[in-house]
Amino acid sequence: MISINFGIKQNQHISYRLIFVAIAFLGLFSCEQHRGSVVQVADSENQWPMSGGPDGSYKIKTDLKVPVEWSVRNNENIKWKKSLPAGGQSGIAVWDNKLFFTINPPLDTAPFSELESNYKDGKSNYDIVYAEAINRLRKEGAPAFEKVFNRKNTAHNLFGAFLFSNENYQKLSSEKKKANYNRLLSRSKEGQLFSEANKKLIDYVNSKSDTVLKQYNKFQEAEKALKTRPAGTDVVLYCMDANTGETIWTKPVKGLLPSDYNYAFSDATTPCPMTDGEFVWAINASGGMACFSLKGELVWERTWMPTVGRPFNKQFDSVLFEDIILNVEPPFESDSTRIKDWNYLHAFNKYTGNHEWTTEAAITHYNTPVIGETFEGKPAILIARGGPHGVPERPVGLSLISLEQNNAGKALWHWEPEAPNKLSGYGALNTQHWDTEKISWIYKCEENLTVNSNTGELINQKPLNIVDQYIYDEADKKFHIKENVVLKNSENEFHCNMAVNDYTFYMVMHKPFIARHNIVTGKNEHLELPHEKNADGSFIWKTPQTNDGLNSKGQLHSNDTRVLGDGFQRSFLGSPVMINNYIYFTNAVGMVYVIDANAERFDETALVAVNDLGEKGKTWTVNTLSFANGHIYHRTLKEIICIGE
Repeated sequence: MISINFGIKQNQHISYRLIFVAIAFLGLFSCEQHRGSVVQVADSENQWPMSGGPDGSYKIKTDLKVPVEWSVRNNENIKWKKSLPAGGQSGIAVWDNKLFFTINPPLDTAPFSELESNYKDGKSNYDIVYAEAINRLRKEGAPAFEKVFNRKNTAHNLFGAFLFSNENYQKLSSEKKKANYNRLLSRSKEGQLFSEANKKLIDYVNSKSDTVLKQYNKFQEAEKALKTRPAGTDVVLYCMDANTGETIWTKPVKGLLPSDYNYAFSDATTPCPMTDGEFVWAINASGGMACFSLKGELVWERTWMPTVGRPFNKQFDSVLFEDIILNVEPPFESDSTRIKDWNYLHAFNKYTGNHEWTTEAAITHYNTPVIGETFEGKPAILIARGGPHGVPERPVGLSLISLEQNNAGKALWHWEPEAPNKLSGYGALNTQHWDTEKISWIYKCEENLTVNSNTGELINQKPLNIVDQYIYDEADKKFHIKENVVLKNSENEFHCNMAVNDYTFYMVMHKPFIARHNIVTGKNEHLELPHEKNADGSFIWKTPQTNDGLNSKGQLHSNDTRVLGDGFQRSFLGSPVMINNYIYFTNAVGMVYVIDANAERFDETALVAVNDLGEKGKTWTVNTLSFANGHIYHRTLKEIICIGE
């Protein structure tokens, strides 16, 4: 269901309309004069108008001084940082002295430490009175008690024997056994029988003592509070002063489908706001979009219902082109020509919110399309289909969509891999980088496919799983090369990617490596990264790290335990950004690795800097950084940061 609300007072309506007409009229004459490419937002030099920067490519060239090394935890090369009342995952749009980003609505829930303390106290108190009650009932020897008591012990022994005989479970580390214990308790026959028998014993004991029942209820309330995680439909758009970090205004952006806060792959706040220096637009992945003046006045808003039944939040990020906003949504209810459970790329007029067009080709919500220009200098955007969790959009593959006025929304070509479409692969998890000659597409984490961006024809297909790895040796404190290492299964899954000339770069999932693939020669190189930094600035190698997953209020709002991982755990990281010749990769625990894209060999000489975004063990982020006015703007669950002098 689409709803449009023009939040303009009667006496403002004519002035806004005149502004819109004037902007559109002037744009016809200023486009060539101010734009570096046909897709660059007008007058956006030294600005960051949307997720991918001025032209949506996630790459910029600048003569300004660019921060390369910094430390938030040591306050080195940090201009300012400001705490946020809740977490969020969007990138940061910048125009002159204003920043725009989104957060989840702040909540007044207690800090996690308080909830955890209440839970431990409640459990301890209940365990004491429960044990006393068990001893008393055993002395009394009532047959009804003996029956439920013995049944519970028998079931417990059977479940213990099941765990002991489970080879996969026994091979796990102590930490992983905890998570798998609960999974097997709920999914195995033995576990279910034990849970049922234990519940019957607890109910029996509680029924025999008001004191025990009272403590049990308190314990249950504390446990519920500890485990409860928020979900919401709306997000909050922030406008901040880029020079000081002071909040200028905040506005809600409505959505329709409830979203868990801080899911490890995305949440309702994922899309970066957009601005052209006159207005700002925010997308709520829970099904909302809104336009505001730079003073925070609502111009228009609309809502839609996202696809459900799978992870619905989008890896897609915002795209602004001339007078349209591009977004991924299902077809309208009135659309009988498209499949209702699929997603498509839609264009909306940025001044009114009115629908302009929808692609015939579908796009999976996991995909991050990238805008660009063809060899002929015409605007287009690359989209893709395919991915895990049963995404339905077909055929798996790529489509280049025209943005040229008379052909907008039409596919210039489609490309499909030779593998059957039922094997969707993970290719559509790419950020769809492309240039006037080629597209680099990682298919099933096993091969890199190069496609001609002019014709949609396959140029070459090369393996990714035979690599030369530069490994750091802690004994002699040097890197050593291991040649022709064969990677299997998930050892070469990737978080995020960046295409630069004849290379594709990506951060490896599960292992601390950045990879470089030469699409011409097929050579693969992996550079090992440090997990973290010690207080003296030395690197921590080989040892996975953790983080607390807490926001600035000490609240744990994520229901996804992967948020607590080591930075290379399974999640969707923000897209890397290339500034001049350096690529900035950010992992989940806030380590920012600066890579020289022009390094002759992908060894330690390619690792320019390792920076942090906050305190060790207390930092988490999955957003894309922004660069404008000589500063890098970044964020974590706890704060927003301005980096540079």
